Amino acid sequence: MGALDGSTFASRPADESGVLDCYDTPQRDSAAGSPQSSKPWLMVHFACCHAYGRLYRNRAQTLYSGCCPRCGARLSARIGPGGTARRMFQAR
Repeated sequence: MGALDGSTFASRPADESGVLDCYDTPQRDSAAGSPQSSKPWLMVHFACCHAYGRLYRNRAQTLYSGCCPRCGARLSARIGPGGTARRMFQAR
C-alpha cells in the first residue's frame, strides 16, 4: 500500500495475492472522513496519476479499499489495533 507526504502513505509492491502493504506517517488533514460522513472513508493522493480518491470501509470493518480514479490501481488499508487516526494518505 502507499504513503503520504507530510502525511505519507507509502506502498510496497503487491504480493502474489495482489494485496499491497501500506504504512503511514503523521497526519496532515483530519477533515476527511469526518463524523458527518455517511460511510467512513480515507482520502488518498494517488501519486501514480496525480489524482485524489477515497478508500471506503468494508462491511466487516476490517479494511478500507478502493482504486485510483484514473488508472484503476487497487489499494487497501487494514484496520486494526495500534492503527492511526489519520484520514489522509498518499499512495506511491
